Amino acid sequence: MAVKIERGGWVLIFIIGAALVGYSLARYGLIDLSKLGIGKSSSSTSSSESVDASKPLLIPASSASENPEVRVRVNVWVGCVGGLVANGGLDTQPDSIYGKKNLKVSFKIIDDWTEGAAALATNNVDVMLTTVDVYAKDYAQFKEKGFGSHAFLMVDWSRGADGVIGKQGINSIEDLAGKTIAFAPYTPSHFLLWNGLQASGLSTQQRDEIFNKAVHTKDGIEPATLFAQDKVDAAVAWDPDMSDAVAKRPGSKKIYDTRIANRLIADILVVSDSFSSAHPQTTLQFAQGWLEGVEFIKNQPDRAYNLIGAVKDFNIPSDLAKTMLGGVKLADYADNRSFMGTAGSNSDYANIFRMAQDMYHEALIIKHTNNPEDSLDRRYVEKLQDSFSMASSETPIEYKEPAKGATPLATQHRSIFFDPNSARMSLDSRAVVDELAGTMRAYENTVVDIEGNTDSTGSRPYNIQLSQQRADAVKDYLIEKYGFPAVRLKTAGNGPDKPLATNATAEGREKNRRTDIKVYANPAS
Repeated sequence: MAVKIERGGWVLIFIIGAALVGYSLARYGLIDLSKLGIGKSSSSTSSSESVDASKPLLIPASSASENPEVRVRVNVWVGCVGGLVANGGLDTQPDSIYGKKNLKVSFKIIDDWTEGAAALATNNVDVMLTTVDVYAKDYAQFKEKGFGSHAFLMVDWSRGADGVIGKQGINSIEDLAGKTIAFAPYTPSHFLLWNGLQASGLSTQQRDEIFNKAVHTKDGIEPATLFAQDKVDAAVAWDPDMSDAVAKRPGSKKIYDTRIANRLIADILVVSDSFSSAHPQTTLQFAQGWLEGVEFIKNQPDRAYNLIGAVKDFNIPSDLAKTMLGGVKLADYADNRSFMGTAGSNSDYANIFRMAQDMYHEALIIKHTNNPEDSLDRRYVEKLQDSFSMASSETPIEYKEPAKGATPLATQHRSIFFDPNSARMSLDSRAVVDELAGTMRAYENTVVDIEGNTDSTGSRPYNIQLSQQRADAVKDYLIEKYGFPAVRLKTAGNGPDKPLATNATAEGREKNRRTDIKVYANPAS
């Protein structure tokens, strides 16, 4: 039996069909219905404003609408105490630093890193505490979804609070080969481990085996527990759990930590573009109040410890706060200026961001890498230059040579090519040395031996002289381009005396023509 469709029915069918096609196109990102006035643009998928941090920061005259609540994601971590002290707790107290600025700030504890990023991207918070390494991942993923954000304030350096611990017999990073390691993936612990393995002499296959065999945990506390219970050979953890675990397992030790890699793990604050675009004055005052909180802690530490201990739900008693703050360097204004550098400079921020992007790109977590400069908004810090001292509070590092026979933290065997019978590095080899410079910058509290080696072809005296000249050329390059102090670098020319393989084959001779990079923890620290 045929069904007759009236004129109105055909119109209805057409509308339904058009709607389904439109939905399908929007679902796969081919059109944006919100731009056509259909549907509602959601802050969960994109920022309504885009910030160009290269343009001057314009601060409008203050108005009532310019003082919204600032919602801040934090985790239970002592590094955020500058803001907590400025606020008088998780919520603004009237007589606090923020209260006196007529700011209303609420700190929301979200310990999970992924949930913290999601809270920012869905407009459930306006500012997010994170680390540069984790933000390298988040920024790439935000950008793919059309969500805008920028790092705008440095919070702290981890200085001993994070580390890699190993059982008896594990004395260097290379000793981690074949061992079972516990760590929390896609967190600063992950980056600390990956970066250390990259700086070592382990092969790509050995590094991959370590990660394939690793025990993944939900947080950074569980690895220390597993290690203390003898369930894993090594762990990436943070204090006080890390030190407790070492104390409970006889013969175990820290392999390396952020006192050695003292410019690797940095906490930062990230603001959504939609918030900073709408409320630049509030964002500026928030940054200023945070830095004033850091100054208060520096000048009146006992009062600050008591205030931290009194914060309900933060669960860090005053005595523990004092202990934990011994493992971080709260970032003051001078730290912020140094950390961010200037546009186009090879700043600490850019160095960490690039290395972390490499990790997440290698792990196929992000599809594309980005220019670190695009993720950073240094205008708020620059705007505050008349409010704080530019004098650095960092104590200069003194370097000493390691004791004779000391075990290196890591030993790299690098192929650094030179022109024939010359100490002039080839262009491609300079890129290899630039990689070493990135590691030396992040692991600032280390001393480095550079040893030149040759095969047995030619006379021994000539080879020793040439290998010494080539080691010196690497050292001079690092000093001249990156400003590393000469006392931190020592060179030697071994000539053919320390072969890795037989000189009877072409393949063996190639392995012997190498530069050994030995990295030691600075004995002066």
